[in-house]
Amino acid sequence: MAAVKTRDFKWPGLAFVFVAALLVGAARGHAEDRNKCGCYKDGPTCYCDKQAKCGCPGECEPRGCEEKRERELNKEIEEETKKASSGQKRTGAAEERAPARPAKPKLSAAQAKQLAKLIDLFLADHPDARGRSVEDVRNQLAE
Repeated sequence: MAAVKTRDFKWPGLAFVFVAALLVGAARGHAEDRNKCGCYKDGPTCYCDKQAKCGCPGECEPRGCEEKRERELNKEIEEETKKASSGQKRTGAAEERAPARPAKPKLSAAQAKQLAKLIDLFLADHPDARGRSVEDVRNQLAE
């Protein structure tokens, strides 16, 4: 009877081994298709392990990774904007605190009268200088 019992279970046992081999092969095929994030794509659907992490932009990723990247990018943009605006405020404040160039001394009323007399004397001696600018006359005198 022992021989009969092994003969009865021979075909189902072989079928079990064959099915198990197919399942192991299929599991290996899916394991090889996984990206570094721990996800794989089956048609249009993306499947991820429980321990899957973000880090595969443009590929199959866990849910929320794109939103997380978007939030981080917006946060960086806000930080850079704050740095830039605080830098502008600092330079503006530094310009306000910087001492202004010393103003040229203004002529007193007596000096202005004396300058007007000197200009009149100069123009009396040089009538051709009346049509020229002050810069031209000054350059001519410096020569």
